Amino acid sequence: MFRRLLCMNILIVMAVLPSLAHAHSHTHVGRNPDGIWGSNDDNQLWLFATPDQPQWGTIEMLPTGEFIGSKEIYVAQLDCWHSAHPESGLFQLDFNNESTTPGWQIELKRISFSDPTNFWMEDEATTLEILSADGDTLAFETPDWDVELPDGSGGSGAWHFHSHTEFLALADGPGETFSATFTVIDTGSTGFSESAYYTINFQTVPEPCSLVLFVLGAVSLVKSQKKNFV
Repeated sequence: MFRRLLCMNILIVMAVLPSLAHAHSHTHVGRNPDGIWGSNDDNQLWLFATPDQPQWGTIEMLPTGEFIGSKEIYVAQLDCWHSAHPESGLFQLDFNNESTTPGWQIELKRISFSDPTNFWMEDEATTLEILSADGDTLAFETPDWDVELPDGSGGSGAWHFHSHTEFLALADGPGETFSATFTVIDTGSTGFSESAYYTINFQTVPEPCSLVLFVLGAVSLVKSQKKNFV
């Protein structure tokens, strides 16, 4: 019985610790959502976490220690938007001729926020608020060549964009939920069609250190109880 409890607590620690390194995950922008070239959606844009699991699970928002009034500011552990570059090439925006800059210009469009008063976005570099109203758009970086990205045919070198934003919320504590719904559009000359709506869900959580200390304390308690039992 005690061994089972100990194992359970160790598993909890293992589950908590990886979440601390989750702050630089990418939400990808590609095209061809069904992954089959030659079908009707070849030129439709697609927002996704990974090809195998397109929808993000609930994203944690951590306390910053900063307050506005009685509410604390929380920041989400998700901050990056990136063009899709799978080795298979199934979802890439183009097929990478270095001498020809592609015509696409991808923009993120805000559809709705669940709580526009207490939930917002900022440009990570400037900390200025962005996408402050439904219908607002944010232009990602113009295409840039990266020699290290997969080109979709077994080689390397691709046109890409890589943009950083932050999701922030005001909350009374852990357990509050927020959501944001977006689409992406192409305002360039390529003419990719608009993506389906994509919703990301968020939840405020306690400071990670306190979580780990709580779990480690539980492990110590179980060990102590086992020693006393023996």
